[in-house]
Amino acid sequence: MKKNNFNSILMRWFLLAVMAVALSACAKPGSDSLVPEGKIATSVSSVAHYGKGIGIAEFYINGRLSGHNYRGWGSSGNSCCMSIPRHPSQPLMVTVKWKTYRTTFKEERWHEATVPLHISEATPGAGYDMVVHFLPEHKVEVWIADRGLTDPQYPGPTYPSGPPPDYIPLPDESPEPQ
Repeated sequence: MKKNNFNSILMRWFLLAVMAVALSACAKPGSDSLVPEGKIATSVSSVAHYGKGIGIAEFYINGRLSGHNYRGWGSSGNSCCMSIPRHPSQPLMVTVKWKTYRTTFKEERWHEATVPLHISEATPGAGYDMVVHFLPEHKVEVWIADRGLTDPQYPGPTYPSGPPPDYIPLPDESPEPQ
């Protein structure tokens, strides 16, 4: 009984330490934080515009695992965190690598694109997330904006609404099974 109790306490401390490290990655910049001076931390989320019948098993930004979007339509939850310059002196580029899977049959594919990070806000790091938009034809856009995803003035791709359309395979992809 004592061994199980000790293991339970040890596991709780371990999980607490892991959470503290994960949350500190999103800390404000300064001498007592993990974010270097002159940089901001932003959480990452995604919006899939593919439709039904396809999902995103995982995606990476600049080699760092950043999340997934299993439904293929709508938004994912947030993951933590990316660090970007507070005042970039030149356009920022990010490399997004993602794996799609077709839900009606087994077909997985990797995709990769290096795209500009669109920053559309008066104050970088004012509490807005980095959002990766997975668009039809396996295109991708990455945004940080001063408007929320459902705001009509959001500068990125329009948030998908309504029931998802069927995914339309590209010519080099397997057609839907009959």
